[in-house]
Amino acid sequence: MPQNPTQQIGPSMEKPATELNRAEIKRKLLHLLALGIPFSIAYLTRPTAVYIFVSLAAAMAAGELLRQKIDFLQKLFLALFGTFVRPEEKTRFTGATYLFIAGAVCLVLFDMPIAYTVIGFMIVGDAAAALVGMQFGRIRISSGKSLEGTLACICTCLLFWALFPKLDFHMALAAAVLTGILEIIPQRINDNLIVPVVCGLVLQSWMGW
Repeated sequence: MPQNPTQQIGPSMEKPATELNRAEIKRKLLHLLALGIPFSIAYLTRPTAVYIFVSLAAAMAAGELLRQKIDFLQKLFLALFGTFVRPEEKTRFTGATYLFIAGAVCLVLFDMPIAYTVIGFMIVGDAAAALVGMQFGRIRISSGKSLEGTLACICTCLLFWALFPKLDFHMALAAAVLTGILEIIPQRINDNLIVPVVCGLVLQSWMGW
């Protein structure tokens, strides 16, 4: 979830960095289509939502494994989605698959309002952090990410809550700040999975199991 991959090393870096920024902008705008996940959670019954998202997550994970094993499927996948795939995702699960897995995990483990909120915050906060960080980031705080991107993440999460509230303000504020903090910490596992699950664990512990 890079906020600002541009590195001012020298003139030779300018073109690749620009191309990377454009690709990341496209990726983050497409990422917003995943808002269908929290909105589906909001309007489905829990059993239906769990069945749908566990099935989708399993199918996507199986598809990822198959396309990594079968050359034809890999070529087809890259032909269709190569523009939106980071280099490392060509041989690993994509961020989209991790997001659906996160949705399934959150639905199984947490109350519906918490699952809805943490997934929604991850989607809008991630996009805001990346887009603002790449364009306006100046103050570096962790792993090349910017304070501007982190603040944009938190503010956008709170705006999402204001438009579509499912939790009280104090819980939403805690979730927004935690999303922003986790977003800047380097993760061994894809942050599309780690951030909502950790946020969900904190909120569910607060609310009570």
